[in-house]
Amino acid sequence: MATNHIKYLNEDELLEGLLKGDVHAFDYIFNKFYGALCLFSARLTSDKFTAEEIVQDIFCKLWSKHNDFNSLNSIKAFLYISTRNASMNAIKKQSRKMKHDQELALSGNGFEEPFINEIIYIEALREISTEVNALPDQCGKIIKMIFEDGLQPKEIADKLDIAISTVYNQKMRGLSILRKRLSDKGLGIITSVILSIYFK
Repeated sequence: MATNHIKYLNEDELLEGLLKGDVHAFDYIFNKFYGALCLFSARLTSDKFTAEEIVQDIFCKLWSKHNDFNSLNSIKAFLYISTRNASMNAIKKQSRKMKHDQELALSGNGFEEPFINEIIYIEALREISTEVNALPDQCGKIIKMIFEDGLQPKEIADKLDIAISTVYNQKMRGLSILRKRLSDKGLGIITSVILSIYFK
């Protein structure tokens, strides 16, 4: 699907667009959650290709049910629950029994702790990626090179032809901004854990 550059002002406006069958509203939701859902499914199935097929199918189902939702949270719940169920079904069909099958199995209509933890983790990664894209230019570029490309400060300094001290300064500036913005969104603890992993 083509990337949508339309910025919806609020959730109500986005939901209204989806209920009316606005393809731009659908594209906005697709671009917002597709990557996170693929990662979520891949962590369950251990198969990136299968995960992408599952998520694409889930979005087709979302479009067919686009007028059945009353909030962005209900859409998010539908996406994660449907992706989770489809992923578990794929595991059974392929006869790939994993040790955590039982832990991740549904219990009635409730959610087990491992499932909830996975969603929190994926959502935190998605929020971090969104905020990284909103960082000042040089700061954001350096954080992306660390977070997404796994480069070391010396490698970044050489690639950008800047002093290594500049890399460290921009890294610390970026981390400070990220922690503040993400803590304001209630992701303080898990964000600190994830940032400590990628930016140690």
